[in-house]
Amino acid sequence: DSTAQSTAPTTVIRTPQVPTTTTTAPGDYIGSDVDALGRGMRIPAKSDGLALPQSKPSSSTLTDPIPAPLGLEWQKVYGVPMPFTTSDGPRRITAAGVPEGFTRTPQGAAVATLQIMFRATYGPADVRNAVLRTSVIGTEQQKNVLRGATNPAEYQSIPEALRISVDQYTNTTAVVYWAFGPFPATEDRPTATGNYWNAGPTPLIWEDDRWKVKLTESMLSSDYTLSLVETLDTAGWSRWF
Repeated sequence: DSTAQSTAPTTVIRTPQVPTTTTTAPGDYIGSDVDALGRGMRIPAKSDGLALPQSKPSSSTLTDPIPAPLGLEWQKVYGVPMPFTTSDGPRRITAAGVPEGFTRTPQGAAVATLQIMFRATYGPADVRNAVLRTSVIGTEQQKNVLRGATNPAEYQSIPEALRISVDQYTNTTAVVYWAFGPFPATEDRPTATGNYWNAGPTPLIWEDDRWKVKLTESMLSSDYTLSLVETLDTAGWSRWF
């Protein structure tokens, strides 16, 4: 799946552009960095990430394309880029490292997907356990896969695009596809574009006044071909960059 695995890219694909915001105070950040594909992110002073002041949330109606949430920025947390917004959460990060306060919107579901999965995959053991306990639905065997994940953080990139299909979104459920890449196609799995993206589905359920990720076997599989996408130039994909 696109969140529980990572692939080492071979080239930097764009000039780094580090986002900025005027809603934070001096000292909230200690620097900036780029991910494995050259996409900019900020380094917060707080190791668990800096929740941003919240304004009006995005619309709860799903549209195509999905507008980017307000104040979107990517922060380097536990070595990987995580999304933070000023409209759709997270509103706060608990002392245990759990992100909370995502809006009940397509944007809130999309941001929650990465926040939850990245913390459960790359966070310290106590953070992983706290996130798995509060924000993930699955068997203990499935959760143990994330507890034991050893993916290299330096290869995790900011995703290129996302998709939420109209038939997979309600006010209590969502299925989010984040597309990671592009990566060069391999000889044994060539593509028409010469590239591919990892874009597996992540189901979410609105429960206990929050989005929770529902683990599936395909999400935890190490077979990247299960989530391979050859192009993003089709209807349904939204770019927030």
